[in-house]
Order: sequence, then structure tokens, then C-alpha cells
Amino acid sequence: MSDSDSHRSSSDSDSSSELNVGSSRFNPLKALYSSKLKVPVTNARLHDNVNTLEAKQNTLGGFTEPYDEQRVKQIRASINTSKLKEVPKDVKPLRRFLPEQEPVRRVKPMRHRNNVFLRLEKGFEGPLGQLQDWMQQGTRVRVYIRKQKGVRGHVSGVLMLFDKHWNLAVRDVCETWRRRSYRHTENRLDPDGIVAPQDCSDRLRKLGIVLPATQVRRDGKKNVIITRRVPKLLIRGEQVVLVTPEPTPSTT
Repeated sequence: MSDSDSHRSSSDSDSSSELNVGSSRFNPLKALYSSKLKVPVTNARLHDNVNTLEAKQNTLGGFTEPYDEQRVKQIRASINTSKLKEVPKDVKPLRRFLPEQEPVRRVKPMRHRNNVFLRLEKGFEGPLGQLQDWMQQGTRVRVYIRKQKGVRGHVSGVLMLFDKHWNLAVRDVCETWRRRSYRHTENRLDPDGIVAPQDCSDRLRKLGIVLPATQVRRDGKKNVIITRRVPKLLIRGEQVVLVTPEPTPSTT
């Protein structure tokens, strides 16, 4: 009996030492599941982990300092306010971007950067340069216009604008062209199906469309020459045959 009692007492002492937090033989796993564990400090504050406790004690100044939750909050609040820089009210805060986060500068395509006006400022050479001189001097020019076969007529006026495709904008225009007389034109339609022409001037006048007056004079027996004046005219470059200064009456 004495041996069993001594063995039981030694086992009890070993188990108590494993449950003792201050003992070198402390077994945390056994203490976790044992109902005999006695907490040394009953009013000890609970923490999530050891790192949290260590961080709070380091904030207080070490483990030698008494733990005070209120003091920890005050110290951390003072540290956070010192990190914040006071920005004046009239200054807007600027956001910091990494180089790859910076806004990309938009470059306009070439078709938006080059236009007729910028091209005229740079100047032209050759025939287009001569056109530019006439435009700047306000010289009256004569533009010969083509038709499907041959030259249709010519347009006289002052150049306002042009481009590299020979599209011309002309003002104070006098247009002259030649055509066959109606009685000498070839009519391939059925005479019974021909409808008499109607005068639409009243209808156009109601729409606000005013047609320029034309002057017709005979050129031989089969042709007539028609002349009309318009304030402005746009001539497509594909219709231009030749551009020359307007000849004076003495040269004609």
C-alpha cells in the first residue's frame, strides 16, 4: 500500500506541475483540456494571441510597465495624429500615382492636326504656290471647266480658298459655258411622250430659292453661250482643266 500511495502522490505532483504556469514542466495542451487548471490571475485580460499582447506592451514601453488599455489607446491616437499632415483649406490634396498609373497624353491623329488653313500658312510650291499668290493678292482668275468630252466653259472670280486637290472656292463669280441650241440638239425621245416644260419659278420663290439670272447669246447657227453671275461657287478639283489670270479687255 505504501508503494502504491507513494506512486499515486508522485503522479499527482507531476500532473500538478504540468498544470502550473510557472513550472518548467508546464504542459499547455494538458492545461487546455484539464478541468483542474487554476488561473494564477483571475482578472487577467484576454487577448487574441501573444503577438497582440506583445504589441500592446511594447506600446506602453515594455513588459515592466503595468497594462492599461486606456493608455494604449491614447498613445496610438497621438501617433496617428502626428502622422497626418495638416493641409490648408485652400489647397486641394493631390493623389499620388505610380508612373504606370499616370494619365496618358492624347495625341490627335494627323488628319485633325493638318487642315487647309494650316497648310496655307506653311505655303505651297509650284502651281499651287502661284495659286496662293493670286489668292493673297486678290487677283481675278479664270478657271476652265471640263465636261465628259472637251471643255464645257470657264468660271471667272476671286480665289477664296483651295487645297492640294485643286478644289477651289471662288467669290464674285461669272460663269460662262457653251451648249447646243435646243432646235439643233438631237432628240431621241418619242415626240408624243415629250411633256411641255413648266415654269417652276413661283414654287422656288416660295421655298426661298432664287435662281441667278442667265444671259443667252447665239454663237453661230447651232450653239449658244450662256452667262450667269453667282456670289460664291465651289469647284471640284476633278473638273478643273486650267487656271489662268483673268485676261484684260485689251488682251482679249
